[in-house]
Amino acid sequence: MRTLLSLILGVVILVSLFRALVAPPEKFPAPFTLTITAGETLHDISTELYTYHAIRSEKAFEVFMLAFGNDKTISEGEYYFDKPLSSLAIAMRISGKEFGILKKKVTFPEGYTNVQMGDALAKVFPHFNEDQFLLLASGSQGSLFPDTYSFFPSVTPDLVIAAMKEDYQEKMIPIRADVSKSGHSESDIIIMASIIQKEAKGNSDAPTIAGILWNRLSMNMPLQVDAVPSTYTVKGLPSAPIDNPGLGAIEAAIHPVASMYLYYLHDSKGTVHYASTYQQHTQNIRKYLK
Repeated sequence: MRTLLSLILGVVILVSLFRALVAPPEKFPAPFTLTITAGETLHDISTELYTYHAIRSEKAFEVFMLAFGNDKTISEGEYYFDKPLSSLAIAMRISGKEFGILKKKVTFPEGYTNVQMGDALAKVFPHFNEDQFLLLASGSQGSLFPDTYSFFPSVTPDLVIAAMKEDYQEKMIPIRADVSKSGHSESDIIIMASIIQKEAKGNSDAPTIAGILWNRLSMNMPLQVDAVPSTYTVKGLPSAPIDNPGLGAIEAAIHPVASMYLYYLHDSKGTVHYASTYQQHTQNIRKYLK
């Protein structure tokens, strides 16, 4: 009889301990989104969960996390809890990176300006602060790489900009040696690439058009490109990129095709026609544009 009572008492104590340390708090804030940013420690996370009444014990949660092999720094991400969970279940979710919320994709076509990127982000993420994005991205046009990205719905402008700049750096690393050999600075290459992105109809004519534009600069001619009206009166490259060019345009700026051409135009079908003299160019205008 005494053994049975001791067993029952032990069970009661274990159940009480489990409830005190592990079971969801009565004030669990479901639905609840936990956002873990880069560099947050396990203690930071347990404190946040405890503050928002998502766990009963910080220590118990930390023990569970360590038991699942997590160190003191946890990978960033957003975790959505639509119903109350125990500390053990929360630790399992975070350890397994079961976010409970899907990322959304946003695609920036090559040649998008910062303004166009901000507009695209606002359409995909309803609560995105477009004005803040444009403010933080000021001066970064050209280094926000156009690509497809996946972000959590609550993504902030600084995280988007950081991701695009990181992508730009990754794309540039393999070709920086070629940039050095080109005789142009990386800044000038990107400015030229941003023009080529608008002037060319694709990667097939981009290298030849790049050669023509570099030719004009070397001869101290105005660039005279429709993409930048000021280039008809002001010599040299614009002071900054006019858009965010893709890799094809950047490669074309680095590796232009040498030719005697100084002029080009695209007809109504998009076919490019080159000319070495202004007289030939005028004939092409009459033939293909009128």
